[in-house]
Amino acid sequence: VHSDVLSKEEIQTVLMDLESKEPWFYPLFLLWLSTGLRNGEIRGLTWDCVKWDEGELLVCKSLRRDGFKTGQHSWAPTKTGRERVVPLSGQVLKALQKHQQHMKDLDLAHPKALVFVTPSSHGVVYDQLLGRVWKRSLKRCGLQPRRLYSQRHSFLSHALAMGNSPADLAAAAGHSTKLLLDTYAKPTGRLR
Repeated sequence: VHSDVLSKEEIQTVLMDLESKEPWFYPLFLLWLSTGLRNGEIRGLTWDCVKWDEGELLVCKSLRRDGFKTGQHSWAPTKTGRERVVPLSGQVLKALQKHQQHMKDLDLAHPKALVFVTPSSHGVVYDQLLGRVWKRSLKRCGLQPRRLYSQRHSFLSHALAMGNSPADLAAAAGHSTKLLLDTYAKPTGRLR
């Protein structure tokens, strides 16, 4: 897990690579690396959960896969069963606005529509697809392979290192403070 945390420079390199080589997936990975959402929460994000004026994301549901081979998905509550609010940076809001316009052009951006869909069928994004995109980008950037879940580890570890309150961060991540510190407080190289 320690090696799952990308450095600040690695994150920037991967995001630049995705923006130029995989623009369909860039907003998804930017949001993921900027919020640390869980996989199912990214899959289940709908446009009505983006609170543009407040600069926040309402995390209230997830889209779970029903079995590995079936390709079926079902709606579920968040892992803890509680809603939470996650702040969004200006960069993320701008990328989401651009992405929303692209989805509107494809007639895929009504309020209850999924924010992120597959590029060809416009179906639910799935971990295997996202994992392939992630691995391709890491390889192009000359970085060691990391799990797809490293987005969450990287965000939470860096957010802690930047001095965010562990209690506030735990609330945004949907964890107890103890679990957040035990699981996600990994070295980031940001010690001052």
